[in-house]
Amino acid sequence: MRTDICLSRFFALLLCLVFPLYIALRGAASFSDIALSLSSLSERAQALHVAFASPLAASPALISNEAIQASISQGESRKKYPTLPTGLAHCINSFEQYPFLAEQVLQRKLARYDKQMPPQKAISNKLGYPAHFDKARKGIEVNARFSDQIAQNAREHYQTGPRALGDEQDAELQVAGLAFTHLSRDWSIQGAKERQAVFPPVLHGLEQHFGGRGRGKRVLVPGSGMGRLASDIADLGYDVTANELDYSSVLAYHMLTNHTSSLDQHTLQPFVTRWTYQADSSSRYSAITVPDHWPNKTVKLVEGDFLDVFPQDAEFDAIVTLFFIDISDNVIDFLSNIHRLLKPGGVWINLGRRSLSSHSRELPLVPFSSSSWRRSPADVHTALKWGTHTALQLSVNEVLQLADLLEFDVNHASRKSIDSVYSEQPQTLLKFTYGKFLKFPCEL
Repeated sequence: MRTDICLSRFFALLLCLVFPLYIALRGAASFSDIALSLSSLSERAQALHVAFASPLAASPALISNEAIQASISQGESRKKYPTLPTGLAHCINSFEQYPFLAEQVLQRKLARYDKQMPPQKAISNKLGYPAHFDKARKGIEVNARFSDQIAQNAREHYQTGPRALGDEQDAELQVAGLAFTHLSRDWSIQGAKERQAVFPPVLHGLEQHFGGRGRGKRVLVPGSGMGRLASDIADLGYDVTANELDYSSVLAYHMLTNHTSSLDQHTLQPFVTRWTYQADSSSRYSAITVPDHWPNKTVKLVEGDFLDVFPQDAEFDAIVTLFFIDISDNVIDFLSNIHRLLKPGGVWINLGRRSLSSHSRELPLVPFSSSSWRRSPADVHTALKWGTHTALQLSVNEVLQLADLLEFDVNHASRKSIDSVYSEQPQTLLKFTYGKFLKFPCEL
């Protein structure tokens, strides 16, 4: 009603102003012309009044929240984000989905527990078995905080934006689980025993080769994992480049080097969902803190495939590989690339069999050790655990022959033994020991 009154007053005022002006301008114009003009003006005013009064001219309806969210999502999808390296989105999503994936594991354990007959369940309860589910969930909460930090830092570093990178079907618990156990091995006090078995021979090999004059020499550590060996080599004054293809390791390493302000800042329970091979159930809830030592920030990390990311020949004075060469699709490619990247007089030091965890069901193979450039003495130590994906599952002797064919200078004379485990869970009853450690100093 108020709107109609306002419109009427507006049209009246308009006529009062326009009509005298029109008369003044036309002067001698005929009244018929004036009447015709007034009629046209009246019709237009009436049409304008109808338009304003129409329901279509009313205020637009409020947009639903769902429509707003859909619009935002469409806007996000139209944004240009950097193309992510292969495997990165999967790893970030796996770290984000860790609580859900770990809870799924607990639910499967709980379902098997619940399927027991009542007498069996009563005995299980006397053992206090249900308490394990509560303890495990608390451990998962601890790990989830760290896992979420890794994911969020990765999103910021790689500029992924807030868009979803996958769902729980495109995530693996093993991604976070292996990162946690490898952090324990490389950057916790609990992993010191394992490191002390395999790091000193490598460091000694470098020092022996360079005669204590290695400061500033360029050392490459492909398959660097969580980066502790590369960091320890850099602590001795070497110019170290680390290389890693696995983004679960890369993201965790970034967390330690770029988002850590104090030693032992981060707490984890790496084995909280692993309940087998245990002498004491408390070991599954054992907590670690990382890092126990500051990562050396002079280490340069090169992400990507070892075979692709180093185009320059004869770039390094030494190449150190630890639990690495037997993850290759074809070991010929790895050894050939090592040979290409070494400077004349350089050294390749290689030690250890590759194993994803101490719970692998494959029996360990006998380790071997070998080689360097033809023109220099060297220590190279290695062991083999080929995956089913590799083109050649060579024996130790065949790998030594391969090194000869690729013109490494291999001395087969000296041998010694070393025992080492890999990412071992505390108090586990399943242990894999790496036995023979062969030393082959090369001769001119």
